[in-house]
Amino acid sequence: MTLTRASTALVWTIWLLILLLELATPPAVVLGILYVVPLLLGASQRSPAQAWRFLLICCSSTLLNLLVPLPVHHNIASVLIDRLLVCLGLVVTTALVVRNQELERQRIAIDVELGQANLRGDVIATLAHDIKTPVLGTLASLSLLEDSAVVVAIRSSQQRCLRLIDDLLQVFRAEQEGLQTELQRCDLVAVAQEALRTVEPIAAQRQISLVLRQERCSGADLLADPSLLQRLIENLLLNAVHHSLRGQRVWLQLSRREGEWLIDVRDGGQGFPPEQLPLLFQRFAQSCNGTPGAGLGLYLCRLITEAHGGVITASNTPSGGARVLVELPQLGP
Repeated sequence: MTLTRASTALVWTIWLLILLLELATPPAVVLGILYVVPLLLGASQRSPAQAWRFLLICCSSTLLNLLVPLPVHHNIASVLIDRLLVCLGLVVTTALVVRNQELERQRIAIDVELGQANLRGDVIATLAHDIKTPVLGTLASLSLLEDSAVVVAIRSSQQRCLRLIDDLLQVFRAEQEGLQTELQRCDLVAVAQEALRTVEPIAAQRQISLVLRQERCSGADLLADPSLLQRLIENLLLNAVHHSLRGQRVWLQLSRREGEWLIDVRDGGQGFPPEQLPLLFQRFAQSCNGTPGAGLGLYLCRLITEAHGGVITASNTPSGGARVLVELPQLGP
């Protein structure tokens, strides 16, 4: 921003009056501190470069007064030190003004960013609600129809759409507020079995078998959020189902290692493209092998895993299928 003409005229008028006043007084009378007035006047409208240039002019002006002849009984060194101290004060004042301007710009930028984030949140929440309502209505209507293959397919499609909306909302809330967890002792095997029951209809439609394996899972207690843990396993299973061919199997293996639980999901599909492995758990990341998805499922899996203090990794099996391994501490985060 630049100073208006009136402000500019006022600043230079004050500067000129101070300069004339200094030149009209002996050098021993130090009036240079008065340059603080034009320095501060309109400071919020000056750019940093303009502020430093004006400081140079003010310091030069107060040192210019040394050209006035000094009475014999005055010490030139003492007068020079006084002038330099005034210049130092003007430098500090200018530095504070410039710093304040920078902080103000940062505050405005943060306010704008927060406003945009709130607007995005309102748009996403409204959009998700508007989409979710007709989907729920369709599912309710389908439950009244005869159980034909067409109805099953439509219901499956609507359920997948509903799940995508829920993923979108959960990811958005997690990024805005952090993933909220309600930790409690839960049975990992029971949670996994419930996740299997949820995914089985979708897998059956694609003629894919879900197989649960357990190793050393007696007393499979885990400090975790049961609903988020179930969502994690469901998303892993759905990802494996979508990457599998008809008639194949998806394996969910639960096992225990010193102080932690392992959730290992494998499929017999084509595996992850090697170049996609580092990107799989990023937001909106999608594999390039034509499988459906919005790139939110595995990202949400990562958020849930990290909220529980765990680690999630992806790899390809020697036989060519995909593998996702989740390592969760038994005692929670």
